[in-house]
Amino acid sequence: MDQISSLPEIILHDILSRLPKQDAINTSLLSKTWREIFCTFPILSICDRESISWSSKRKKDRQIKRFLDYGKQRLLRFSEQGLAIKEFTLKLSLTCFDLQLIYPDVDQWLKLASECDLQTLKLCLPTLKKDDPCLCYILHPGVIEARSLNKLVLKGRIRFDKEFLNPSVKFSSLCVLSLSYVLFDDEGAIEHVISHCPLIERITLKRCYVYNPQGAGDMQISLMKSVSMHGLQNLKGVDIQGVQNVYIDAPNIEKLYYVADTTWFLHLSSKFPFLESLELVDCCMFKNIKISSSQLKALVLCCSTMEKIEIDTPNLLSFRYYYTGDNLPSISFLSCSNRLEVNVRLNMIQPRLYQLMKFVKQFKYSQKFSSLSLSIHPCFPSDSFYDDEYYYWEDPYSWPVASIKHLVIRSVRKVKSKYLLLVDRLFYSLCRKLFP
Repeated sequence: MDQISSLPEIILHDILSRLPKQDAINTSLLSKTWREIFCTFPILSICDRESISWSSKRKKDRQIKRFLDYGKQRLLRFSEQGLAIKEFTLKLSLTCFDLQLIYPDVDQWLKLASECDLQTLKLCLPTLKKDDPCLCYILHPGVIEARSLNKLVLKGRIRFDKEFLNPSVKFSSLCVLSLSYVLFDDEGAIEHVISHCPLIERITLKRCYVYNPQGAGDMQISLMKSVSMHGLQNLKGVDIQGVQNVYIDAPNIEKLYYVADTTWFLHLSSKFPFLESLELVDCCMFKNIKISSSQLKALVLCCSTMEKIEIDTPNLLSFRYYYTGDNLPSISFLSCSNRLEVNVRLNMIQPRLYQLMKFVKQFKYSQKFSSLSLSIHPCFPSDSFYDDEYYYWEDPYSWPVASIKHLVIRSVRKVKSKYLLLVDRLFYSLCRKLFP
């Protein structure tokens, strides 16, 4: 026997946790010892794509049966031997009709896992479609209401029934909750679940839906319209997408990602005095915006309708801005750190040099930045956007190219004709700055 195989089981499990998944699986072929170590490895992942291929119905049915037997035996072993499962990941990609047939098995697997001191559960199903709300996997509280559970990740065709409104349903140890494309029978269910997670630290709600049985056709489900979070003193990070109205009463938040459809996030310094990371996407209802925070260290904006952006963040270390369009906005830093890294990516329909120069000239105090990067990407590959008059490339402004530490220009066109004019002008300006 090799010396590694004689190490304590806890060390061998730690070795497996550091290997790529396929390499970890291959260790089971080395010896009986390694096979036993792999079979008792507390990080368990089951995926149907590794066992089921698209083939004839008879062959697929046999493959599904073998897959279900395999999953049951793996989990029964942990349960019968009293072994702990630190993390259980279940990924299913079958059609909705095949999934319906194995939902009872999924229930059994989740119950077995929850009885093994489960800490992390990740359940991923195919994306929910509006025409099949009745074909979802119905999640019952008893299946996942494990006292040891501290991280719950659910994605896809999963449905929370009204049992989650029961006051007795509690997740006393849950610290991380991530829900993507799931369906709720009642809009208040998610607020009830969150309010019964006293230790919650991270919440992700990504395009969650609410079921309306009275609706007709694809109107039976709709995006969640509102969510409120109250009294969550331990909450540090929030990621919300696809929810129109959001209210968060959690003063200790440090990181916020929000697709901004409302003015709720304004006055951040008063709402979240400890906020260090902010990412705003699709702020389409604003033309002018001012972001002021003394604690903010990382800021990402992805907004194409703004005309004026003011940033008053003396401790900001990273600013990334993504823009699609032609009318470039005005950006001003009222205060900033001398260690600030600025990264701007412009997806322009008609990249006009004078607009680019005027835009970059705004960063006239860029010597205060530790880095200024600019990426220019044309949106469309059509030749017509590059065959306009030469005045698009005229040079009425002094191009402050020496202030840019990193410049990327990418053309998706096959034939670079007029686009080369932009490159020539930029390099001409660069040489003029570096070699006067």
